[in-house]
Amino acid sequence: MAVALVLGVVAAGGTAQAAENYGYQSISYTGVANTPTSDKPQSKLWWNDGSWWADMWTTGTGWQIYRLDRAAKTWVNTGVSIDTRSNTLADTLWDGNKLYIASHVVTVSGDASTKASVSGQPAKLYRYSYAAGKYTLDAGFPTNINNNSSESMTIDKDTTGAVWATWTQVSGSSTSGYTSSVYVNSSAAGGTSWGTPFVLPVADPNPAPDDISAIVSYGSNKIGVLWSDAPAGTVYWATRTDGTSPSAASSWKVQPAVQGKGQADDHLNIKALLADPSGRVYAAVKTSLDSSTDKTLPQLQLLVFRPGTGSFTRSTIATLADCVTRPQILLDTTNNVVRAFHTAPSTSTSGCAYSGVPGSIYEKTASMDNPVFGSGRGTPVIQDGASANINDVTTTKQGVNATTGVVVMASNKATSRYWFSDRSLGTAPAPGDTAAPTVTATSPAANATGVAVTANVTATFSEAMNTSTITSNTFTLTTGTTTVSAAVTYSSTGNTATLNPGTDLAAGTTYTATIKGSSTGVKDVAGNALATDKTWNFTTAAASGGGTTETVTLTATADSWVAGGAAATNYGTSTTLSVDNSPVEATYLKFDLSAYAGRTLESATLQLRSAGSGSTGKQNIKLVTDDSWTESTITYTNRPTPGTSLGTLGPTTANASYSVPLTASGLAGQLGQQLSLGLDSASTDGLDLNSREAGSTTAPKLVLTMSGSGSGGGSSDTVAPTVTATSPAANATGVAVTANVTATFSEAMNTSTITSNTFTLTTGTTTVSAAMTYSSTGNTATLNPGTDLAAGTTYTATVKGSSTGVKDVAGNALATDKTWNFTTAAASGGGGTSETVTLTATADSWVAGGAAATNYGTSTTLSVDNSPVEITYLKFDLSAYAGRTLESATLQLRSAGSGSIGKQNVKLVADDRWTESAITYTNRPALGTSLGTLGPTTANASYSVPLTASALAGELGQQLSLGLDATSTDGLDLNSREAGSTTAPKLVLTLG
Repeated sequence: MAVALVLGVVAAGGTAQAAENYGYQSISYTGVANTPTSDKPQSKLWWNDGSWWADMWTTGTGWQIYRLDRAAKTWVNTGVSIDTRSNTLADTLWDGNKLYIASHVVTVSGDASTKASVSGQPAKLYRYSYAAGKYTLDAGFPTNINNNSSESMTIDKDTTGAVWATWTQVSGSSTSGYTSSVYVNSSAAGGTSWGTPFVLPVADPNPAPDDISAIVSYGSNKIGVLWSDAPAGTVYWATRTDGTSPSAASSWKVQPAVQGKGQADDHLNIKALLADPSGRVYAAVKTSLDSSTDKTLPQLQLLVFRPGTGSFTRSTIATLADCVTRPQILLDTTNNVVRAFHTAPSTSTSGCAYSGVPGSIYEKTASMDNPVFGSGRGTPVIQDGASANINDVTTTKQGVNATTGVVVMASNKATSRYWFSDRSLGTAPAPGDTAAPTVTATSPAANATGVAVTANVTATFSEAMNTSTITSNTFTLTTGTTTVSAAVTYSSTGNTATLNPGTDLAAGTTYTATIKGSSTGVKDVAGNALATDKTWNFTTAAASGGGTTETVTLTATADSWVAGGAAATNYGTSTTLSVDNSPVEATYLKFDLSAYAGRTLESATLQLRSAGSGSTGKQNIKLVTDDSWTESTITYTNRPTPGTSLGTLGPTTANASYSVPLTASGLAGQLGQQLSLGLDSASTDGLDLNSREAGSTTAPKLVLTMSGSGSGGGSSDTVAPTVTATSPAANATGVAVTANVTATFSEAMNTSTITSNTFTLTTGTTTVSAAMTYSSTGNTATLNPGTDLAAGTTYTATVKGSSTGVKDVAGNALATDKTWNFTTAAASGGGGTSETVTLTATADSWVAGGAAATNYGTSTTLSVDNSPVEITYLKFDLSAYAGRTLESATLQLRSAGSGSIGKQNVKLVADDRWTESAITYTNRPALGTSLGTLGPTTANASYSVPLTASALAGELGQQLSLGLDATSTDGLDLNSREAGSTTAPKLVLTLG
C-alpha cells in the first residue's frame, strides 16, 4: 500500500505542528531476524533498464527481487528468489551486465551481546542474468564466499572481473575474551569460485569486535578496504592494484583515513564513481564523541580520498547537537553533489531523547568537489507520522542522475513495514524549491573603473547552481560586438562562477559581462532558471595610468556580526551590524579587491552609517587576515581574529553617515584579493550600523584611490619570475608513487603559459602523461600524473624558461629552465624495508611579542625566548610521502653565535596557512602538541632533536609546520635557511 507524501508544517521556533508522513509506506515483513534494510555499509537497491530494483524480505518465502512501480508508488514482487535463510542480510551489486548479491548470516557483535562468528554458516554469492525484464539465477550459483557468520559484509568487482568481499570475523569467548580481524576474499572472474579467506595483510587489521569493514572498486584499477577501529580512534584505508597478488603484503598499502580520540565508530558507508577520472572515494563515517559536552563537534563526517594526493580530506555532515546516526551516501552526477542520508529524531520530537530507533530519515547535500554541508539535521525524506520508528536507510552503490532520480529505503521496526522515498533530482523533499536564483555579487562591480587588465570576472549566486548550465554560452564577456574568448568555471564554495579571459583585457576599454537567464540560461540545482539576464559593465585602467590616480567605491560583498552571549548564532541576514564591549559584539565586513592587482593604493576610506542610535565610545577598524569566513556561517565561536588597527570611528550620533580614513599602507598588500575588516570596541556604549541587507544606499562601502594600471598594460614590472619551491624537493628519495609534482613561483603567473608543454615530467626519454593546473593561491603549478609513477625510478621535472616558457602576468619569462630530479620509493618499500630522507625547511621565520607587527622572514637567524617572548616557525613539504609509514623523525638545527642554558620545545602547528614573508606575532598560528625538546646548547653547534613519530604520522602527504617556544629566559638563536643550505633547519624522516 502506498501512502502519498505529505509536507510537514513547522511553526515559529522550529517545532513541528504535527507529525507528518514523508515518503511512502510499503510491504510488511515478519519472520526475519534483522531489520531488512540494515546493515550500515550495505546497499539493497540498484538501477537497471529504466527501473529501480530491491532485495526485499517476503514473509513466508524469504528474500526476493522486487521492482519499483513508480507510477503506483509501490514495490512489485518479481517472484525471483534469493536466499531463504531468515538470519541473513545482503549487499547487492549491478555491474551493468550481471547482478551480484552477497548474503551472509548475521552475528551482532558488541556491548553485552558480544559473541564470536559462527562457523558452518557460509556467506553465499548469488549471480543473476537479466533479459526481457526478468532476472535468472546463473548455473553454478550460489558459490560460497566463506564459512562464517559476520556482522556485516560488502562486495565489489575489480577490473579483472574478480568479485571481492570484506567482513570482520570475531573469535574467542566470554571467558577468554574476543578478538576481531578484517578479512577479505576474492573470486575467479565472475564470482564462479572463491579463494581461501585471509586476514588483510597490513598493520592494524585487528579492531574491536563491534567494528566493521567495507570494500569499494575505484579509479581505473584499484580496490580499497575501509574499516573502523573505535578503540584506536582510527578509520583505516588499505588499497591494492588490480592484478597483483591478492594476499601478498606487498600488494597492499595502508594509511589512516581519519585518526584521533573519538574519531571512529562502527558506522561507515563508502562510494566511488568508476567514471570519475580522478578516482575519488567518498565515505560517511560516525565518530564516538557522543559523551562530549561540546555539541558542535562532528557526529557524522564525510571523508574524501583523492588518489592524486594520496590523502583524505574531511568535512562535517552533522554535529552531536543534531543527534544523527547510521549514515549512507549517494553520488549525484547530474548536480555534482554528495547526498547524505541518516537517522535522527522525527520532526515532532525535540532534543536527543531517543534510544535504539530515533525516528526519521533526513537528507543533506554538499558539492562533490568541495563538500561543505549546511547546519542542522537536513530535510526529512522518510517519516511515519503515526510511529516515529524509522531507521536503517539503504541506497545503491551506483551514482544517481536525472534519469534515475533518487530512491532510498528504510524500515519501521515497530510496525514491521518498509518505507521508501522516490524523488526526481532537483526536487526538494519538502517543500519543493520553486524560487529562482539571483546574482548577489559581481567582480568587477557594476560600473567599476580602473580595473586591472589581468582581472577575472566573477558572479556569485544566491544558491547552489547546476554546474552543467554554467558555460561559455551562458556567461559571456563582450566589448562592442566582440566576444572575449574565455574559460568559464563554477565553484560550489560560495556558489561562484568565474570567467577567465584567455589573454589580458585591453587597457582603457569598457566591457559588458552577461549571465544569461530564462529557459536557456543558468539554473539552480532544482532546475529553476535565473529570471532575466544579469548584465553589468566595467572599464579597465588606461594604458598610461602609471602616473594618474583613480577613485573607486566598493560595496561590501558580505557582512555580519557576532555575539559572545550567543556564541553559536549567525546574524548574516540582519539589517544591522553591532559593535560593543559589554556584551562583546564584533562586526565583520568583506570587500572584493581582486580586480585591482598590481595597482598602487594611495588612500582608503570606509563609509558607514549608524542605524537608529549613536555611541559615545569609539570603534576600532582592524585588518582580518583570514578571509575564509562567510556571511551565512560566521559565529562568535568560529570568528577569525582581528589584527592590525587601521582606523577609528566615533563618537557617533543616530542615523548619520561617517567616513573613516584607513591606513593605506596596512591595506596595500590586499589589492588583488579579498579584504576582510573587523570592528570591535573597548566601549560599553554599543553602536548599531546599517548592513548591506538594509539597502545599497546605506550599506558599508570602501573608497579606494589608486594609481597604476595593474599587472598588465602600464605595469613597470620587468623582473623575471623564479621558482621558489618544488615538491618533491630536488634529489628527494622514497617519494610515493602517487605523488603530484608542484612548482611554486615568486609571483603571480600567466595561467595560459603553464601547460603540459612548459611543465613536464620525464623518466629517461619518456614523458609522463599528466594533467596540469595552476592555483593563484600560493602561485603554484601542479602536475598530476595520469597513473601512478613507477616504483624505484628516477624522474626529472622541468619548468621551461625563456621566450617559449612560463611567464608572469606582466609577460616576464622565467630566465632559464628549472630542472630537478627525484626518485620514487622501491616496490618493496612497503614490505618491511625502510628509507631515510632529509628535507630542508621550505619556510622559516620568528616572531616577537615586543614587535607584534614585524615580520622577520628574511632574517638569517631564528630566535626562541620567553622574556621577551620570541617564537620560531618552520615549514617542511611532506606532500610527496602520502601513504608511507613514518618510523622515526629527527629535527636538525644549528645554534647561531650563542647557546642557551635553557630548553626549547618543538611543537606541532596545525595551521599551515602562515607564510615566511607575512607571519608576525599578531597573526601567528597557535602551537599544539609537544614533539621534542632541545637544550641546553652551546654556540655554533649542530643538534638533532628526536621527534614523536606517532604525532607526525598524519602529516605525511601535506605541509608540516613546527613551532619552537621556551619557558627559559636565556634565549637561543638558530641558523635560518637564509644563512645557507648547510646550516638550514632540516627534517630527517625514516619511512616504511
